[in-house]
Formats: sequence, C-alpha cells, structure tokens
Amino acid sequence: RNEDYWGEKAKLNSVTVKVVPEDLTRLSELETGYSHIANQVQPSDMSRVDAMADADLYRVNQTVLAYLAYNCQKAPFDDIRVRQALTMAVDRDEIIKGAYMGTAVPAHGPFAPGVFGYDPSIKAFPYDLEKAKQLLADAGYADGFSTTLWTNDNPVRVMIAEYVQSVWRELNIDIDIQVLEWAAYLEQTAAGEHDMFILGWSTPTLDADYATYALFHSDNQGAPGNRSFYSNPDVDRLLDMGRQESDSDKRLAIYSELQQKLIEEAPMNFLVYNEQMAGVSKKVKNFELTPASMYLLRNTYIVE
Repeated sequence: RNEDYWGEKAKLNSVTVKVVPEDLTRLSELETGYSHIANQVQPSDMSRVDAMADADLYRVNQTVLAYLAYNCQKAPFDDIRVRQALTMAVDRDEIIKGAYMGTAVPAHGPFAPGVFGYDPSIKAFPYDLEKAKQLLADAGYADGFSTTLWTNDNPVRVMIAEYVQSVWRELNIDIDIQVLEWAAYLEQTAAGEHDMFILGWSTPTLDADYATYALFHSDNQGAPGNRSFYSNPDVDRLLDMGRQESDSDKRLAIYSELQQKLIEEAPMNFLVYNEQMAGVSKKVKNFELTPASMYLLRNTYIVE
C-alpha cells in the first residue's frame, strides 16, 4: 500500500502473489487456508471449489479469445480454401461442452461481446464437414495431408488439440500434437516455426483496435502478435483506418467490415470466449476480477 497516495488508500497493507504452477496444488492452498485466492480454476475443478466449506467459485465472462491459428506463409495454409475448410470442421459447441464444461461462449470473430466494434449480426463459419471436404478437394487435398499442432501444457488447450486431431481425421488429416514448454512455445511461434498453434488474446481496453491490430497487421508478424504471419493489404488498411478515425459510428462500420473480412480470410479459427474462474476464500471481501482477467484489489479486505 502506498501510504502517500493522494486518494483513498487501499484497505490491505500488502498483497503476496505466489506462483504455483500445479492446478491441484493451488486448490489445496485455497482449501487449507494458505492462500486466499486461487486463480485460475480449470473447468474440471469447478466442483471441487464448489464443495469447499470456506471458499466460493468466482466466475466472470472474459474478453479473452481462445483461437487456433494457421501459419499463413506455409503450405497448405497459404490457401484460403484450406483455412476455411479446417475452420468449418471444428464444432465450437463440442469444444465448449467437452473442454470448457459449459463455461464459454462461441466466438464469432475477433471481438467479444462488450468490446467496441463487435457486430452481433456477423456469424462465424458454421460447422459443416461436407463443405469442408469439398473445399479441401477444390484445393487439391482430397486425400488430406499431415501436419503438426502446437500447444503449451494448459489442460484445456491440450483437450482442444486432441478434439481437433480426432475430428480432422474425417478429412484425412493426420495431426501430430506437440506440447511445448511456455518460453519455447512463444519463441518458436514468434519465429514462424509452427504449422498451427493454440493460444489466447485478451482485450483489456474493450476496444477493437487492441483486439486486432497486433494479431493481424502485417507490420506485426512474429513476436508483436501476428504469429499467423498473415498479410492482407485490405486488412492493414482497415486496421489503420480504425485507429485513426475519431467518429464512433464510422469506427463501428470499419470494424464491422474488418470482422467480416477476417472471418472470410480465416487466418485463425476463432474458437470461444471463456469464463475466468477463481477460487476465493469466504474471508475475502470486495474482490473483483475484470473481464480482461485483471485483479482489482484496492477495496479488497479480509475478515478473520
């Protein structure tokens, strides 16, 4: 706590943040009282937190997009028909039911509901396995191909990878799932060494520019965010216009067009927006977790 802060001071003297990589260990710390807050709770562990006598499950809808991205500079993902086909061959509802246990909503493009620029009238490609097969045949891949899909050890992402591996077998696509250590994962996807990968992107500003400029502008390929190595002059133009325009209605029109363009171009498969879940001790009062997964602790206090 900053004792010299000009406004109302924080209620807590200090906050200790502990890095506990193992999900079950974090929950044990919460259950035994060694920690007051455990974040994040995996969907498979919700029932355990619900059953705790001295803690509650805190849930909030997020602006964090979970996505599966294609390396647009590598064959066959440099062909829009292949990207569209693979996108159509993923059932978001199955992912929500299986990997997220109902704690997510389907993503219809790069903007979450509540983010400025979101257009609810625009929908993502529907799940259509037959159309996907036709697109692959048109692109010359009727017999499928072999590829790799990278993820880190996040259990939900691994489940998504396994689901995709299973369903794409019907397209004669053989996927080798590779689980990478986090630092290597970021370094190698930034270098473009991947075929496909699963990752997420948060929009803490609740504005469309933050949700898209880093991910899709050709100037940002690699580490800045565009790990799909996607490049499209029309998309660059819309992104530049969106951050230069000051009229809100005109900006909405720009981002509506951008949302539609990105869905059609399919540099990535926009999967879901999931809930953020934390286990919180009943002793903790006034805790708040924002849709961008930020802790607001200034007014938080503990009752012993």
